[in-house]
Amino acid sequence: MPNELKELILKEMVSRYNDTSSCLVVGYRGVTALQFNQLRNELWQKKIFMEVVKNSLAAIAFKETGRTEVIGLLDGPSAIITGGDDPVVMAKEAVKLSEEMPFLALRGGIVDGELLSIDSIKNLAKLPSLPVLRTQIVTSINAPVVGVASAFNSILRSLATVFQEVKTQKEKSNG
Repeated sequence: MPNELKELILKEMVSRYNDTSSCLVVGYRGVTALQFNQLRNELWQKKIFMEVVKNSLAAIAFKETGRTEVIGLLDGPSAIITGGDDPVVMAKEAVKLSEEMPFLALRGGIVDGELLSIDSIKNLAKLPSLPVLRTQIVTSINAPVVGVASAFNSILRSLATVFQEVKTQKEKSNG
C-alpha cells in the first residue's frame, strides 16, 4: 500500500476513533464478502459502523487517540465496531451477531474509556437501552408523586362526600 494511501486511511481511522467513546473489537474467520456486506448493512441501519482493519494501522490509530489498551485485542483478522448513540445497543448487536454467526468472535472493547472483557460486553448487552433506562428513572421518580396526589384526591373526595352528607342532613332538619 502506498504511503499516501496509508496516511489517508490512518487519518480517517484516528478521526473516527476520536469521535467515539466506545468501540468493540471482533475477530472474523471464514466470512465471505457477501456476508460481511450484509452485516455492515444491518448494523448501518442502526447507525453502527463495522470496518475490517489492518491491525498495524489500527494499532497506530489507537495509539494516537490514547486508547492503547485496545491494541492488545488486535490479534488476527480484526474488525472494529463503532458508532451509535448508545453503547448498550452496540453491545447488544455485537453479542447477537457473535451468537448467530460463529465466525464472528468478540474480543473485547472500550466503553467510555474503560476496557471491557467479553463477559463485560455480554453483561452490558443485558442492560436496557438508554431511552428505556431514562423512562424507568422518570417513572420511578414520578411514582411517589403520583401516589401522594392520589392520596390527596382520595382524601378530598372523602371530605366532599362528608360535606355533602352534612349539607343533606341540615336540609332535612331545616325542611
